[in-house]
Amino acid sequence: MKWICITLNLLAAALASGSEDVNRLISDAQKMERSGETDSAITILKEADKLSPENTEVEKLLAQQYVIKVDDETDPAAKKTLGEMALGLARKAAEKLPDDSEAQVTLAAAYGKLCALVDPKTELEYSKQVYAEATRGLQLNPDSDFGHLILAQWNYQMAFLNPLLKGLTAIVYGKFPPASKEQAIAHYKRAIELAPERIVHHAEFAKALDMMGEPAAAREEWLKVTELRPVYAQDRRYQEMAYKRLEAH
Repeated sequence: MKWICITLNLLAAALASGSEDVNRLISDAQKMERSGETDSAITILKEADKLSPENTEVEKLLAQQYVIKVDDETDPAAKKTLGEMALGLARKAAEKLPDDSEAQVTLAAAYGKLCALVDPKTELEYSKQVYAEATRGLQLNPDSDFGHLILAQWNYQMAFLNPLLKGLTAIVYGKFPPASKEQAIAHYKRAIELAPERIVHHAEFAKALDMMGEPAAAREEWLKVTELRPVYAQDRRYQEMAYKRLEAH
């Protein structure tokens, strides 16, 4: 009996140590993510995944990093591979964490990243999921800035960029919730209000305003893009875009 107790104690200690290692790796990955070190964050999270397979938090965080990484790739095949990896992980995390807003919003983002990389029929299906998952995420947490950004993008694209897609969607899936310029603007503004330091919110709003024929308002957002501190590689690309747009305004 004594040896059984010792063995159980050692097993408990080993499990606790393993859990601490995973938590430390998650913390390290989050620090890398906040510094814009996407590749380093992915490497660390992969190590955490080896130590704790099927760890839902690791799956969610790794999905988020792959979503970011999609924009860093220029090769369409590589972008699609990363997007599919993000989607696979995000699906598992969202299923295991149905009440976690971040998991649902990450799933919406993963679907969104793949929309331009798949066939038209799949794009229709994914567009529907973008709306559904982002809406679910905002129901769980109305203050999710990325949730608002995703719905802003969805409204903008459905209302302004994809009239044919919107019509096909209605035929294939039935009527979608109405998309509008007003809803897009409201969600962009709310995303910026919640996280004014994020370059992506200002840049995407500026792009939308340009398309809406509101150059003065777009210029204000582009100026803001140039003033903020870039964190991710995508932020620096947005700033390059901002300088070009400002020259053209």
